[in-house]
Amino acid sequence: MNYNKEFDIPSNSFDFAKDLSFGHSGENFITEFYKSVIQGCAEVKTDRYRNGRMAVETQQNPKRKTDIFGHPIWENSGINVTKATWWIYTYSLGEAFIIVSVERLKRYIRHNCDIFNEHTKVMFAKNSDNPAKGFLIEPNGVMEMLYSVKYDKLED
Repeated sequence: MNYNKEFDIPSNSFDFAKDLSFGHSGENFITEFYKSVIQGCAEVKTDRYRNGRMAVETQQNPKRKTDIFGHPIWENSGINVTKATWWIYTYSLGEAFIIVSVERLKRYIRHNCDIFNEHTKVMFAKNSDNPAKGFLIEPNGVMEMLYSVKYDKLED
């Protein structure tokens, strides 16, 4: 990972009241997040391969449907159709997961369209009766998505 000066803490910048207020903002954010999850606003995915990559499904071929020429009929799915607000990705079942807003994940994919496009999609569950296609985000990409200001929501 490259050094980023933006994340340095300026010397002599500690202000207890500001730091406490900032901490409370984080607690309030988690409280609101928890309420939204209770209301069913989360999409939960689980990594079975434990390789640090995040699989993001975009399309599926239910029951291996084909057109009259025998070509698979792909339907939008996953990130393309979710109504969820939050994308929760479990890396180590019962021990480690990350949470990112669906909108931030979509901004990350759109911003990196040179990496994530129709030509770079991979197949998931290729031999099942419900194969899917989507993107694999490498571990360094997952981390960048989480911390980079490039993917922050622009204020109106």
